[in-house]
Amino acid sequence: MIIITKRFVLRNTCTAFLCCLALVAAAQAGSMWPGIWEMKYQPWPHIPAIRMQLHIAAPVKNMLYPAKLSLTYGGFAGEYELLLVKKHDRRLGIGRNKVPVDEQPFGLGPWMMYLNGTLDHERGDTADQLRLSRLWIDDFGVFMSGLYDDELQTNTKVYIRDFLYRGAIVLQRADTTPWVHPHTSRIVHTDSLYYGVYDPIPTDAPTLSFAVQDEQRYDHDTVTVVHNGRLIAHNLPVEKAMELDELTLDTGENYIAFFADSYGALPPNTANFLIGTGGSDAGLFAFDFSNRANAYATVMVARFQYRPGSAAVRPHPEPTVPAYRGKTAGRRNMLIGQWTVRTAKIELEIWDQQVEDGDIISIQVNGATVADGLAVTKAGKRFGVMLKPGNNRILFRAENLGRIPPNTAALRITAGGQTKTFQLSTDAERNNVLDIILEK
Repeated sequence: MIIITKRFVLRNTCTAFLCCLALVAAAQAGSMWPGIWEMKYQPWPHIPAIRMQLHIAAPVKNMLYPAKLSLTYGGFAGEYELLLVKKHDRRLGIGRNKVPVDEQPFGLGPWMMYLNGTLDHERGDTADQLRLSRLWIDDFGVFMSGLYDDELQTNTKVYIRDFLYRGAIVLQRADTTPWVHPHTSRIVHTDSLYYGVYDPIPTDAPTLSFAVQDEQRYDHDTVTVVHNGRLIAHNLPVEKAMELDELTLDTGENYIAFFADSYGALPPNTANFLIGTGGSDAGLFAFDFSNRANAYATVMVARFQYRPGSAAVRPHPEPTVPAYRGKTAGRRNMLIGQWTVRTAKIELEIWDQQVEDGDIISIQVNGATVADGLAVTKAGKRFGVMLKPGNNRILFRAENLGRIPPNTAALRITAGGQTKTFQLSTDAERNNVLDIILEK
């Protein structure tokens, strides 16, 4: 005999109710962004209004949202495809590249770069709305050429440029129907056009290693990292980005989004993420905000395809971080030091301590190139390196002799709060090598 008590019924009723609430919340979160959002910008009644419409598709992996942007003003009409990436439940990052589908009677070209930043979800008086928060444009204006190519269109161009540059952009929800179009697939899954998602990288290893290189020292760039919709690191200074540990992959598709939270004191953000794969086809790949395609970007997305137990077949034979292709025959390795550390994450900082004479070096860690053709400057460069247990060999190779031979640099290594400095001196006859032993 089974006796069902009121407490049992009540407890299960409450559980069912809470499950329903969770499902409703999940459904609401999933439907927060897709649909049609639009606005009219008309600060003066005697001037025609600029009309903007954003149509957002359903998400991929709960984080990637293909979208179509329409912009009209007077005789101008433009339609663009772009990628939006979820940073958290109330914020979408805007992909740098807005691919024009149609523009008449002229093209906006690089002016669409002004729309970089984030779209923040808000509750308006009458409807939900998306408010544009520009990441850098308020303080660092870049005025593009092309205003005066056609004098008849100059006023139209100036007005559209000023709107993109500094106009208050707040889009109101007009419809909840997601954008459906054959192009939504190519926006996310990569075609000949780059919307912000890199080519897929297959791997049969369950984890990725992180390292970071910064083009500029101590200018307070910050970043956020999201993996398949899950927040990994938030508003992290680039100099502390080595705190990122190994990332465990999901089986199948893995999208890793790198957000530029700020551009620091010297825009743009210059973080370069070096992601390593293991397994049967290990490699090292760079995702670089300094790359021309990502200049002044808000977000870029890496794509890794994890297939357990299967040999990875890389779609492109060359890694993103190119191997050294210069002359190496006959060079000898000169050991400049050895250091035992107890942390797998270390930071390398290289600068010219003497006269800046154009020295260029490349750096390998355990045979993998982490810096190719690095200019040695007074300002210096720094980046993180992940060590493996046991001995790790770091090799420094001269790519030239500069104006004052030999090729020289100062090297500072930070590991677990401890710091050591070494002097590099390389030329066409010798490399410098440093052995770092990771002791557990």
